[in-house]
Amino acid sequence: MTGISRRKTLKLAGSAAALASLNLRSALAQPAIRKGSVLTISTWGGVTQDSIKANIEPEFTKLTGATLAYDIGGVGARYNKLLAQRNNPVVDVFYGTDENTATGLKAGIMTPVSRKKVPLIADLAPWALTVKTGTNSETVASVPVTLGAYVIGFNPQFIKEPVTAWADLWRPEFAGKLAFAAPVHSAMPQLIIMAAELAGGSATNIDPGFKKLGELRPSKLTVFWTDWAPMIKNGDVSIATELAYYMEGMKDDKYPIEYIIPKEKGIASLTNLGLVTGSKNVELAEAYMNLCLEPAIQKVITTKTYYAPTSSKVTLTDAEAARCPCGGKIDQVRFFDPEMLATVRPIWTERLNTEVLPQWKTR
Repeated sequence: MTGISRRKTLKLAGSAAALASLNLRSALAQPAIRKGSVLTISTWGGVTQDSIKANIEPEFTKLTGATLAYDIGGVGARYNKLLAQRNNPVVDVFYGTDENTATGLKAGIMTPVSRKKVPLIADLAPWALTVKTGTNSETVASVPVTLGAYVIGFNPQFIKEPVTAWADLWRPEFAGKLAFAAPVHSAMPQLIIMAAELAGGSATNIDPGFKKLGELRPSKLTVFWTDWAPMIKNGDVSIATELAYYMEGMKDDKYPIEYIIPKEKGIASLTNLGLVTGSKNVELAEAYMNLCLEPAIQKVITTKTYYAPTSSKVTLTDAEAARCPCGGKIDQVRFFDPEMLATVRPIWTERLNTEVLPQWKTR
């Protein structure tokens, strides 16, 4: 994830000072580590990596004496790398979606996490544990650390009537002015279900969803906000589907952007930490995961990057919650079954590429 501004970089760097004044709750003893130990985490770059470096890495090194190494890239490429390295993994902790967790556990490249070894799992909000496989009284499938909402953003200068719903994406005024998720986007299966429901179908009657999507007229297919951000300034795009926390960052950078949580609800987007099977640094990985659930760290990340916390022990002010749309409004985001999505994604992606993309390209 690239394109972070200098303003955002300075803001993230300043969060380390704020964190220093907070007391961490973790009662974990220091892991027994070898001199020069390194924990390798697979994550997105840009905002995500900078946030880890500013808010988590200093405390992790202070706690353990170990350092972090980063494997950076898009989630699909990083996941495929895990598959290729399954017999001798380089990565210890994998940042991904709950769907990645479901597929990783099934493929055997991720392993459930011990509740005993990551005690702050006990403080997780009940909605955060979405993957049922591997989740029981002793383990969780992975450790959810942040929540986002996939919603609708727009340039208010180009909006004639208020935008309130996913159905508004089909309004004639947005034809050729829409930035929409590409078939490989993590939110695409959920968008197919939403489209099916708008057309009278459902997750088990999905054909109407593909037909409905074929009627859209996107001008840009995206996987990240920087794909369409310049276009919102010059008017080539007037409306887009995107994660709310990125658009909050765009506001900081003075983009002409507003967003709404659709009346049909936004799409919940959880970031999960997966424990890589065969990791040689399991104890360090558990310490890192526990640290990521510290309320002090979760709150700083929320206020600096606009992700919502997953720990129930984090208290937000009204102003903080207002910039974290799902932080205080969990009932306005919709959670989909990640294990079902993992099963249907390959089939649905193929149908998008063969049935829907040809229609979009002719417009």
